[in-house]
Amino acid sequence: MLKYRKIDGRESDPAPIRWLPYILFLAITAVLAIPLLKNIGYWGIRDWDLFTTLHAAAVRSIVEFGQFPFWNPYIGGGNILFAHPEVPVLNPLFGLLLIFGPLIGLKIQVVIVYFIGLTGFYKLSRQEGIGFWGALMAAIVFMLSSYLTLHFAVGHIPFHSFAVFPWLLFFYRKSLTHPLHILSAGAVVGFIILGSGAAVPLLFSLFFLFLFSLFDCAQGRGLRPPLYAILAGICGILFGAIKFFPMFDYLNRHPWIPDGTVQITSWSALPKMFFSFQQSPFAQHATEVWGWHEYGAFIGPMAAFLALVAVVTRFRQVWPYVVLICFSLVLVLGSFWPPFSPWDLLHKLPGFESIRVPSRFALLALICVALLAGRGVDALQSLFAYRRMTLGILLCGTVLVTHLIVCLPILNKAFVRPPAKLRINADFKQIEGDPNQMYSAFLANRGTLRAAWLSAYRPGRGILGQDNRASEWYSENKAVTVIGREFSPNRLAFDLQTVTGGTLTISQGFDQGWRRTDGGEIKPVSDLVSFFVHPTDQRIMLEYFPDYFIAGAVVTKLSILSAIFGPVIYRRRRSSKIPRR
Repeated sequence: MLKYRKIDGRESDPAPIRWLPYILFLAITAVLAIPLLKNIGYWGIRDWDLFTTLHAAAVRSIVEFGQFPFWNPYIGGGNILFAHPEVPVLNPLFGLLLIFGPLIGLKIQVVIVYFIGLTGFYKLSRQEGIGFWGALMAAIVFMLSSYLTLHFAVGHIPFHSFAVFPWLLFFYRKSLTHPLHILSAGAVVGFIILGSGAAVPLLFSLFFLFLFSLFDCAQGRGLRPPLYAILAGICGILFGAIKFFPMFDYLNRHPWIPDGTVQITSWSALPKMFFSFQQSPFAQHATEVWGWHEYGAFIGPMAAFLALVAVVTRFRQVWPYVVLICFSLVLVLGSFWPPFSPWDLLHKLPGFESIRVPSRFALLALICVALLAGRGVDALQSLFAYRRMTLGILLCGTVLVTHLIVCLPILNKAFVRPPAKLRINADFKQIEGDPNQMYSAFLANRGTLRAAWLSAYRPGRGILGQDNRASEWYSENKAVTVIGREFSPNRLAFDLQTVTGGTLTISQGFDQGWRRTDGGEIKPVSDLVSFFVHPTDQRIMLEYFPDYFIAGAVVTKLSILSAIFGPVIYRRRRSSKIPRR
């Protein structure tokens, strides 16, 4: 018979089965990979076109031009790239894109993200004192809910960072016993910033972490929990400063506050969100503003029953989860009582004014339901101790099969577009373009002025003639003649002629990061890069380099070095002060 042992007051798995969860998670991940990789060259639906183009622009800058991907000339007439919150150039998983290309690399990244989320939630559940089978249940309910799967299927790459949140909560809870793990939690926050989650996932993760820390205060731990949560956030910002500083500078100069944040999610949508088996990205459920990918958060009847069992049998232990679920659902309902509903009040906080879809807060309820379902398994196993393993296998197997039945068809509809046959142009030019065909234009070496909407990006801008034909430059009265141009994403060189001098406006969006190498002035004209050309100017070179990148890089380096060597130095000094007998 397998024997369990106690570690730090918690039940630990016996050695023979300690590795089984990870084998199971690998198997689940392999099953989920089938619909993602079976047509490996096919293109994705909805936002896959936009985010594939974003990542492809970064890959091209590195591979073809040997440049750090600071600027994106391919979307909207030119926009920021590295400083954008949703571009993960320094994400460790970005290496997959350099190896396999952006399209296949992103698909493999989705597969890996599933495994990261499953293992993270399992580790978190075990740390919370949930048993072996309960922890398996919690991980399955969280990662195989339709919430993340729907967002993955429609190409919401930043949502990958939500799979890392269990690790953030795991290390935060460890820090309450071992404060040094504040650095570990900070490292997860830094990963979220660098890993394409510096917008919605970062705000949500820190907000959820702070809410959990407030309930930890009620466990007799004083103010340490929220203090440690705040310190973890600060450490994460310092670790990710190389991206956070340029991003914050840009968003501070160009704050993005969407229109129409007064939104209501109908009460009738809630049962469909959590229990309907029709969770397709194209599902038609009446009265909702957004596509169903913004609402679906399937948990299923079995997981809900197990969560209810935990509430009934262990209410004193799990009441904070019940409160958080209620708070989450109130936020999901949106502006049901403007301007005093929690959704409207939240929009008054810095950063949260950019959030536009209240149903995304269903994630908090999903996290709590998953943990409750795990405790529900423990409660049932304690009632039927002689059938403990049989009951665990039956419950986990039932929920796993149910969730796979829901998730696999969603992923099966994600990549149904055969790759287009394109003629690749040697020279780069801007075209008016189609917002739904940006990746095709990118592959043809064209930039699209009419681009798909993306938060924090400036509107499409460019030089169009009367016939809507795009031009690469313009000079009033043809005062300046362009003889030749050398193009690369971060650097443009122009060979010019002018007799009297004049202003040249080029078809690249203006940002403060643009500079003339000769020290000349650059001004915005119709939000495009413009500069004066003197008769003596035969060649002018422009370079793009974001502000605060160097400062951020220095802070990141010093922070990481301090986190590595600081504890070592502290321990040595502390041990040297201990008197020897």
